[in-house]
Amino acid sequence: MAQTKTALKPSDGETEDLAQQLADLRADLTKITNTLAEMGSKRSEAAVESLRGSAQALRDQGEQSLKVAQARAQNVTQQAENAVRDQPAMAVGIAVGLGFLLGVITSRK
Repeated sequence: MAQTKTALKPSDGETEDLAQQLADLRADLTKITNTLAEMGSKRSEAAVESLRGSAQALRDQGEQSLKVAQARAQNVTQQAENAVRDQPAMAVGIAVGLGFLLGVITSRK
C-alpha cells in the first residue's frame, strides 16, 4: 500500500509545471479581459459617433425644412399683399366678413 500513496502524490516537477500552467492561464485571462474591454470601448465610441452623425443629419434636415417653410410663407405673404394691392375693395370686404363671422361665433357663448 505504500506504493499507491507515492504514486498519487505529484512530484515537485509536476507541481511546478502545474503552477506555471496556472500562471499562464491567469495571464491569458487578463489579456482576454483587456481585449474585451477595448472592444467594448471601441464599440461604444463608434455608437456615439454614429449617433452624433445622425443628430447632425437630422439637424441639417430640420434647418433645410425650416428654410423651405420660410420661403413658402414669404411667397404666400407676397401673394396676399399683391392681391390686396390689386383688389383692395375685395380685401376689405373679406376682412369685414371675417370680422362679422368671428363676432357672431364669439358672441354665442
